[in-house]
Amino acid sequence: MPASQASATVTRSRPRPRPRSPPQWWRSCPDQPRRREEEPMNELRVRTTEIPGLLVLELALQHNDDGWFKEGWHREKMTALGLPDFDPVQHNVTHVVSRGITRGFLAEPWDRIVGVVQGRAMGAWVDLRPGTGFGRTLTHDLDPGLAVFVPRGVANAHQVLEDDTTFSYLMEQHWTPKGRSRAVTVDLFDPTLGIDWPIGRERAIVAHRDTLNPLLANTVPMGPRRTLVAGTETRLGRALLAELPGADGVTTADLAPRAVTPVDLSAYDVLVNAHGETATGLPDSISSEESWTGAAERALRLADVARRHHLRYVHVSADCVFDRSAPAHAEDEPLSLAHPHGQALAAGELVAAGVPRHLVVRTGWVMGREGSFVEQAATAARRRERLDVVSDRFGRLTFADQLAAGITHLLDSGARPGTYNLTGDGRVVGWNDVARRVFQLSGADPNLVREVPAPAGTPEGAVLALDHVKASGFRPGNSWLEIGDHLPRPAEHPRPVAVTDAPPPAEPARGPAPYKVLFVCTANICRSAYADVVARSAGVPGVEFSSAGTRALVDQAIDPPMAANVRAGDPTAHRARQLTRDLVSEADLILTMGSDHRRYILDEWPTLGRKAFIIGHVARELAQLPEDVTLAGLVEHLWQHRSATPADEVADPYRRGDAAALGAANSIDGYLGSITEGLRALADKERSA
Repeated sequence: MPASQASATVTRSRPRPRPRSPPQWWRSCPDQPRRREEEPMNELRVRTTEIPGLLVLELALQHNDDGWFKEGWHREKMTALGLPDFDPVQHNVTHVVSRGITRGFLAEPWDRIVGVVQGRAMGAWVDLRPGTGFGRTLTHDLDPGLAVFVPRGVANAHQVLEDDTTFSYLMEQHWTPKGRSRAVTVDLFDPTLGIDWPIGRERAIVAHRDTLNPLLANTVPMGPRRTLVAGTETRLGRALLAELPGADGVTTADLAPRAVTPVDLSAYDVLVNAHGETATGLPDSISSEESWTGAAERALRLADVARRHHLRYVHVSADCVFDRSAPAHAEDEPLSLAHPHGQALAAGELVAAGVPRHLVVRTGWVMGREGSFVEQAATAARRRERLDVVSDRFGRLTFADQLAAGITHLLDSGARPGTYNLTGDGRVVGWNDVARRVFQLSGADPNLVREVPAPAGTPEGAVLALDHVKASGFRPGNSWLEIGDHLPRPAEHPRPVAVTDAPPPAEPARGPAPYKVLFVCTANICRSAYADVVARSAGVPGVEFSSAGTRALVDQAIDPPMAANVRAGDPTAHRARQLTRDLVSEADLILTMGSDHRRYILDEWPTLGRKAFIIGHVARELAQLPEDVTLAGLVEHLWQHRSATPADEVADPYRRGDAAALGAANSIDGYLGSITEGLRALADKERSA
């Protein structure tokens, strides 16, 4: 409901009598029997309110001859009475000296219990969560015998009614500046709320920051918690993150107990362990297996995070290995412990099963939009290159968007804890079938695909039965029929080529397509334009250079101060171009002049941005490239060794004078020396292979 249409509901509770201390005559009369410590306490109560989730806790204050005693927190008793399984990690105590001090309204992104240790105040709360309850209010007197459980998204405020009042705040998340920045506020004295403060606005003592809070009509509701994907240092983690709406990603190291920058988990209610690799049918791309001890240590760490922060835990097991062959493997079939990959998966699943709200998702042959087997096959098809794929491995493709949709369905539908098979549906295929289909859809000869024996240790393919996930209401798409929709440029497929049984030609009918390098800066009239002109003049066989700008001054010539520094090449032929998805898609390697240009590409086209790097970083890597790196594998090597620094960027010289232009030209010249020579060596190696 829009804030402007919300009708605030004010609930005023009858003031509770302030707990009284025993009279003085009790202590001075020698004949009066002393109250024994074992005297039964009053009964603890938990009351609901008109704000869903906001609970009033009557704490059964017990008086004794020394004063009083109460149980401010008793997990077993309180949860039995209806309090959520609250797991406090931080206790804050605030002492207020003066009557009349008024604070709020502040909705924090965590649950908390608010109480008074000493003195008296009036508490007030406003529901700032999205929905029909937005703007609903509640007021209640606070004293040492009462506390209030305030759920995430409900704003808290108080007005001190007695000097020397002390507040207690028990929180289920550690306070962090990042968490505080997500808080939502509203004006204490907004007439829409209808709060009847005992001390009026003219006499209340209000902090300056609270006077800046917006009216309810201008307050944006606190958004729901999101999903956190752990494992973005791996292909599987990156592929799943790119497809989960609104999710954030971290590496598994970021969630280590002593991480350099701890992750603020108050924004999340789901943790996905997606550490793993995406499947490949290329014989030279089989990844090394992880030991079961490493998998278990990582799974224990993430499962502990999920337990401590009450997160729904999703553990993804990719490319499962089984001891027996079967047309399809059900969820209750144990993984193979005879294979290292099966051992690692089994360790992770065993740990995940110990988390109360866990989902173990078994999947296979996951295809992300970056560096997947389908994309690699499409690249080979575009270049009319021969492609070797492993034989005798069969399964179903699972596109990352299918996997993300299935996980989202299981979470949204409140699926019971347990194991779920989740892959694409449809035809069971081999890597040869997939590659030939991609070649056909790309307009290339499918007979350029050749099967070779799988390397030793390569896991057998496995088909997973999908009955369980289908019974939950989710229908995976037919991945075989959807291959065309997941090619790098699905909207512009060439006309399919008819598949024949003719033997492959001795040589491809067409020569290999050039390796395309794209320089990117802002306007495409200074840095990237200069790099384009100079790189073209180097004449690297088999490599084609071009340039574009994120905010190009389209059709303009190279800026004169930069053109004056061109020593090789013709700057007069350059005309600025706007960076587009087509240009990014067609490029094999993108060299940006600054981190902001790379970030632009990653934000605009996250599924294509994996081939974009800062120019200085690429120059360093090409100057020390290992012998086994090929031109086709260059982007993968750069991605695995990405470590750009500010020194790798080229400062913007636009309208900064001749000295700035000369400095930029010298920086680019230095980088291009390593880049053009490195690309020349790789291209020569490819031609001689």
